[in-house]
Amino acid sequence: MASTPQIKACIFDMDGLLLDTETIYSEVTNKILEPFGKTFPIETKIKMMGRDVRTATDILLNDLQLPLTFDEYNNQANELKQVYFRRSELMPGVEKLLRHLARHSIPIAVATSSSKAMFAIKSERHGSVFDLFAGKITCGDDPAVKHAKPAPDIFQIAMQRLDGSLQPEDCLVFEDAANGVEAANSARMSSIWVHDMRFAADALAPPSCHGATERVVSLLEFDPAKYGLPPF
Repeated sequence: MASTPQIKACIFDMDGLLLDTETIYSEVTNKILEPFGKTFPIETKIKMMGRDVRTATDILLNDLQLPLTFDEYNNQANELKQVYFRRSELMPGVEKLLRHLARHSIPIAVATSSSKAMFAIKSERHGSVFDLFAGKITCGDDPAVKHAKPAPDIFQIAMQRLDGSLQPEDCLVFEDAANGVEAANSARMSSIWVHDMRFAADALAPPSCHGATERVVSLLEFDPAKYGLPPF
């Protein structure tokens, strides 16, 4: 961008960004694949990250040629997720950043492809942190979200619910998935791509930044002052 954005609000993805759920998704997937003698390829995982459940599952079933319908796979996965996701941990730097923004009265929101029910399960161990969002949580099954990421809908709705006077250029989106960054770009918002190198196809030669305003490998690297936000 030609000039440094002057950010007034921040919007956060959840899976793999706020919570370390991507490792759990892999664990659940591998458990289902085990009877078929298959393992979860990183290339397939990268394509699935940030997608809605239907799209992600269809990618998996097609890539691995599994003899399962969407419903058959999803029923197995949901049973495992009900147990495994309750142990989700915060990603590094999350609590420090969120408490810092809240302390300085910077509006913050969550925009997640997860359903409302799954959001509740994943976040239940971290109530004091998610309370900082003051209910500004938009989930993928929200009736107002007509199109999933990489469409911009969920970020546009999250912005409107934060403050009706906000404009796209006022918002900074934090995402770990390439299609989430694409959604932010489509919404005309600045974005931070938090690139978890555990899920890079080649950790020694990371792919392009997918059009993000900035790429970091952890929220611990993020400098709010670069975006006109209060410094740490």
